[in-house]
Amino acid sequence: MAWLLASLLTPAAALSQAALPTQSLPVRAQVCGPVRGDHQPQSPTSTCVELEVPSTHGEYAVGLMGRSQLPPERGMWFRFDQQDASIWMRHTLIPLDLLFLERHHLHGSLDGSPDEALPVARIVRVVHDVRPCLAIPCPSFRAGQPVDHVVELAAGEAQRRNWTEGTVLDFNWLEDPAGENDRSQ
Repeated sequence: MAWLLASLLTPAAALSQAALPTQSLPVRAQVCGPVRGDHQPQSPTSTCVELEVPSTHGEYAVGLMGRSQLPPERGMWFRFDQQDASIWMRHTLIPLDLLFLERHHLHGSLDGSPDEALPVARIVRVVHDVRPCLAIPCPSFRAGQPVDHVVELAAGEAQRRNWTEGTVLDFNWLEDPAGENDRSQ
């Protein structure tokens, strides 16, 4: 009987000691802000964060899980197509700030062409200092409305940069080797 109990407990013990999923994606984009307005893409106090960008379902699912640190100038950019995105902190080891954003269009452009809209997004909700989830069930965090983007930053970075609800941010691709970044999935 003791061997039966030990054999039943062994898989649970093995799972609890299993390595957490983790990934480190290449930096493919950046977000800068705040954006000031027409013909002026960034304010003098604008700051930028380099972004890792998941592109597969698996990369979206893992996100920042298993990471023991996230530098202040780095984040992760999740792209959606107008959905009520839900983020949770299961297997995430560090506290994060969550920025929920919707597409926003400034009229005008850098070259003065009035028909071109700058690729920007407006923060609709910031959730500060979200702590890791240590036991299931984990709470989920949402914007309360459909969003196009979620950016995860190290805890405290949104406040340090003064990125609040209503702040407009500018997203830029740093590389596009395969031409895959022409959509905001």
